Formats: sequence, C-alpha cells, structure tokens
Amino acid sequence: MSTTRVDGTPNPTGTGGKDPIGEAQANAAEYKKLVADPEQSGSNDMAYYLKLQRAMMQEQQAYTAISTVLKARSDASLTAIRNSGRG
Repeated sequence: MSTTRVDGTPNPTGTGGKDPIGEAQANAAEYKKLVADPEQSGSNDMAYYLKLQRAMMQEQQAYTAISTVLKARSDASLTAIRNSGRG
C-alpha cells in the first residue's frame, strides 16, 4: 500500500499507516483549490478525479480485506464458544 495522499504528498503519519481524517481534509482542500482557480484546465480536473477514484478504490479494498479478517475471527470465536458447551 502506498504511503502518499491523493495529491502525491507524503502521508503525515510517516509510519506507513493511513490518517483517513487528515487525508480527507487534505483532499477537500485540494478540491477547493482546484475549483476556486478559474485558470485550471479540464485535463487537470480529470487527472484529479482519476487519482481520487483510484484512492477510493484502494480504500474500499482495504475495508473489504479488514472486514473479511474480522468476520473470520468472529466466526472462529463463535465456533469455539459453541463447542465449549458440548464438553
């Protein structure tokens, strides 16, 4: 996984982990800057949206992976609890 934000700057945590709130705020500020500047061309907007879409897909994949792991842990715990009563 990448340790950079959508705008290409290094992740503020510096540990390889993501700071989702800071990243969202930085992305919102970047978007406001693009919208406020009338000299920005459409190609810059398109590049920004493609980067944003890629970042959103990576975030979705991370949440899916975490969800799968947590479900497996939960299922294993439930099975152990159910089996402990059969002794």
